[in-house]
Amino acid sequence: MGKKLLESELERWERIDGIVYDMTPPPSSQHQAIVGNLYGEFYTYLKGKKCKAFPAPFGVWLDDENDIYVEPDITVVCDQSKIHEKGCIGAPDLVVEVLSPSTALKDKRVKLRRYRLSGVREYWIVDPLNQIVEVYKLSENVFTEPQVYGKDETVKVDIFEDLEINLHDIFD
Repeated sequence: MGKKLLESELERWERIDGIVYDMTPPPSSQHQAIVGNLYGEFYTYLKGKKCKAFPAPFGVWLDDENDIYVEPDITVVCDQSKIHEKGCIGAPDLVVEVLSPSTALKDKRVKLRRYRLSGVREYWIVDPLNQIVEVYKLSENVFTEPQVYGKDETVKVDIFEDLEINLHDIFD
């Protein structure tokens, strides 16, 4: 039986439904390059607009009890009242998670469920190994069947009218 982890003992952590997840080891250079490329697309598009994009580490408290704390790879927030000195309080509009071997199951199971229940409007799961992106869109409190895009396709960002991201540029 594993030792119960305390947030104070960890450098980076997340807490979902009362369970603390250690976020070490740090992500790979490939993971960070993908995050950087995607963040660059969101940052450029959002410059001068009310929505803002934040790369990890950026804290997100999804509930009022502060029981659910996550650090998505990219967080897009359009409601300025949710942005505070230490991060975002409440559901962001769009969240991107880039899979790594140590987080893939949590991202595809635990976080998918939690983001849906919290009201995140759009959730992207980026798979660097297979160079695909799964996009989940919230509709009537349920995520729709994910749209899956390959490395040579373009993703239309649903929460914005005129943003499309060419995945070739992201995985290159």
